[in-house]
Amino acid sequence: MLFGTSGIRGLYGKEVTEGLAMRVANIFADRDVVVARDTRQTGLPLSEAVAAGVLARGRSAIQLGIVPTPTLALATRKYSCNGIMLTASHNPPEYNGLKLFSEGREISRAKEKEIESAYPGRFQLAQWGKVGKSRDDKGAIFEHMALVSSLVDSKAIRKRKPKVVIDCNGAGGAVTPNLLKDLGCEVTVLNGGLSGFGRPSEPNEKNLTELAALVPKTGADLGLAHDGDADRTIAVDELGRVLPLDIQLAIMAQHELRNSKNKKIVSTMEASLAVREAVESEGGNITITPVGSLYVAEEMEREGAMFGGEPCGEYIYEKGVHVPDGPLAAAKMVEIFVESGHLSALANKFRTNPMAREKFPAKKKYEVVDAVKKEIRIGGKRSEEDGIRIDEEDGWFLIRASGTEPFVRLTMEYKSKEKLGKRKEELSSLIKKKISQLG
Repeated sequence: MLFGTSGIRGLYGKEVTEGLAMRVANIFADRDVVVARDTRQTGLPLSEAVAAGVLARGRSAIQLGIVPTPTLALATRKYSCNGIMLTASHNPPEYNGLKLFSEGREISRAKEKEIESAYPGRFQLAQWGKVGKSRDDKGAIFEHMALVSSLVDSKAIRKRKPKVVIDCNGAGGAVTPNLLKDLGCEVTVLNGGLSGFGRPSEPNEKNLTELAALVPKTGADLGLAHDGDADRTIAVDELGRVLPLDIQLAIMAQHELRNSKNKKIVSTMEASLAVREAVESEGGNITITPVGSLYVAEEMEREGAMFGGEPCGEYIYEKGVHVPDGPLAAAKMVEIFVESGHLSALANKFRTNPMAREKFPAKKKYEVVDAVKKEIRIGGKRSEEDGIRIDEEDGWFLIRASGTEPFVRLTMEYKSKEKLGKRKEELSSLIKKKISQLG
C-alpha cells in the first residue's frame, strides 16, 4: 500500500526513493504538475525525479522551490492542475514523502487507489519532440500571503502591532515571517533558515522549549510554531506555555463561529469533549470524521462548513485553500489575540477533562489494531470507522493505526484521573501484548 493518512511517506532510500517519486509523478501527470518541497536535504533530488516523471509524459512541471504545502495547493487551484509536495510533514529528517493535490484539494482515496493500481504498469513516455517543459513560479508565496491577508482583520492587527515569535523550522520560513511583518506585527524569527531543520520537525511541547523560553524573555504577546511543511501551527501563550492542542482547536472554532453566520464545524474522532462543548456554546453544530485532513476537507465541502480542524494543529478555512494552512492559522491566532486578549486567559476559560495520548511502535500496526478490536469487551457506543472508538458514560478512548508512522495510537479522555489511569493501564497492556504476539 503506497498511501497513508496523508500521502506517501517513509524512510528516504528505503520506502521513498527517486524511482518511486518518478513513477508516481509519471502516473499522476495526466495534466501539468506543480512541484514543491520542504527543507529536507532529500527534497531536491526527489523533486528533480518528480519533474523528470512529469516531463517524460509530455506535461509541464511548474517549480515553486521551497514553499509551504498550502502554497502549493493554492498554485494548483491557480493553474487548474495537479501538484506534488515533497515532504514528510512532522516526521524526522530521515523521512520524506509525496503529498498529491489537484485544483486546491488533496486527491481522494479513490484517486489514490487508482495510482496504486497503475504503479506496477509501464512508464509512460511522450514522443521525443513532445516532452514537457519546466518553468519556475516565484510568485506563489506572494499570492498565498495576499489570500491570508484578505481573510484576517489586517487593519486591527496593524493598529495593535503584536509582538510575535515565529518558530518556522521548515518551509514556513518562506512565507510566515514576512506575512506577519506585512500585517504589522513585530516579529522575532526562530529557525527561519531554508536548509534542514533547527529542531525536530514535530511542533510539540517537548520540541518547543526554545520557543517557549523566548516568548516571555522577549516580552512577546504570543509564539507560533510550524512543522516541516507548515500545514500545522501550534501556539504558545505570553507566559511561555504551549497551548493544549484541543484547547487551541476550541479557541479557533469559537473565534470563527463568532465571526460568521455559518455555524457548521468539522473535526475528527480524536478531538476532546472540550471542542464539542466550545462549538455548542457558540450555537454551532459539529460533524465528526475519521482522523485525517482529507476527511475533514471533504466533509466541510459536503456540509458547507466554514471551519474544520484536528487536535494536531491543522486547520482548514472555508474561504481559504481547502487544505490545512499553517500561515493562515498563524495569522488567525494573531487576530484572536488582537480581538480577545492574551491566549493564557482564553485557555483558562475552558473546562478540561484528564486526557492521554500515547503511541506504541508497531511494524504490523493494522494487524495489531484488528487484533485489539477482537479482544476488547468494554461496553459503550462502539465505532470501527477509524480503528476502534468506544464512548462510555464518563469518557471515551480511540485506538487506531497511525497513517504516517509505524505506530499504534491510543487517545483517551475521562472525567476522572482514576478512570483514565485504569483504562490507560488496561488498554496499553492489551496493545503491547498484541504487538509482542504479532511482531
